[in-house]
Amino acid sequence: MNDSILAKKNFCSLKNFMRKRFIILLILIFIFGLAPVDFSNAEDLASRLKGRILLQVESKGEAWYVNPDNEKRHYLGRPADAFQVMRDLGLGVSNKDFDLWNGKAPSRLLGKILLKVEDSGKAYYVNPNDLQMHYLGRPADAFRVMRELGLGIGNYDLGEISISNNSTLPQLDSNIIVKGIESEIFNDEEPERQLYSVVKVVDGDTVAVNINGVKETLRLIGIDTPETVHPSKPVQCFGIEASNKAKELLNNKSVRLESDSTQSERDKYGRLLRYVFLEDGINFNKLMISEGYAFEYTYGTFYKYQNEFKQAEREARENKTGLWADGVCDNYNPDKSVDNEEVIIITDCDCSGNIYNCSDYSIRAQAQAVYDCCIKKTGNDIHRLDADGDGVVCESLP
Repeated sequence: MNDSILAKKNFCSLKNFMRKRFIILLILIFIFGLAPVDFSNAEDLASRLKGRILLQVESKGEAWYVNPDNEKRHYLGRPADAFQVMRDLGLGVSNKDFDLWNGKAPSRLLGKILLKVEDSGKAYYVNPNDLQMHYLGRPADAFRVMRELGLGIGNYDLGEISISNNSTLPQLDSNIIVKGIESEIFNDEEPERQLYSVVKVVDGDTVAVNINGVKETLRLIGIDTPETVHPSKPVQCFGIEASNKAKELLNNKSVRLESDSTQSERDKYGRLLRYVFLEDGINFNKLMISEGYAFEYTYGTFYKYQNEFKQAEREARENKTGLWADGVCDNYNPDKSVDNEEVIIITDCDCSGNIYNCSDYSIRAQAQAVYDCCIKKTGNDIHRLDADGDGVVCESLP
């Protein structure tokens, strides 16, 4: 009798487990267009996905490439990782063969990375779906291919595809099950529960907060707002509106912060790189984009909320919201802004001690040049020119 009850319990547990797996599969098929694959067979999964670029949809969109030769995956997360894969797995082709293919490679090259050995080693990716060849030369090109051709996959199923011994690895800070590693890691990044007081809003994408008694300036990840305080740029279209919106939402408020392991801890000016969440849980970074106060901004590599932010910008454009409204910024090109103020660049500076004060300069651009130089040279504001730590020095100067 006891054996019968135990068998029944085991059957029910197995049934519930299979039901959950099936539901996850259906969701992935619906959202990401995955072909119906029997995920219970790891070898079959790897075979079906060979040559594909995979994106971890349950993590941070981290990218992997499945080598069509041995069906093992390689990490593509950072630019250096992607270029190592091109270098290690790229197949050399002549200009004659490449031109004969007329943009569409033969089927034997499905999913391959091709290098034009007679043309500076230019790299191309052969899309397994249609055999079209996509240029990978610049980092922007490579990330565009990952974004447009990447196939969403869950962490569990990704873990069923073996990692190549030659692959670099991301930080295992999410709930990932990697084949050959028995333990699971549960360390998903979430907004901190602790609230921090906003000390100052510098502009739409830069704020200062009080963290345990220390004033820290934050550069918000994934967004860029028109300039209002840049020492070498004029006030740009919709910059004042963006700054005022940030002040409206953040001044005298408390916020939660979230870091992103795909990004550096700080930028070159020493500012913490963070997502900011309002007390009600709203992602402030995304809100600024969706309401037309900011552009989505990718600095070199994928970040956790990239897909959400890009979609928010598309919707803001389509709805003509904020700076995208008709006639608002007709003469403003966010990619080619014109600098009307004097730009000063210096190649060397005295950073041996606190020698200069703001009163030693006639315009802010001069002080900013020295500050930037010492930041690059020593990592510190040795002359104490940035009194409030927001990256903008001597703000009283013209």
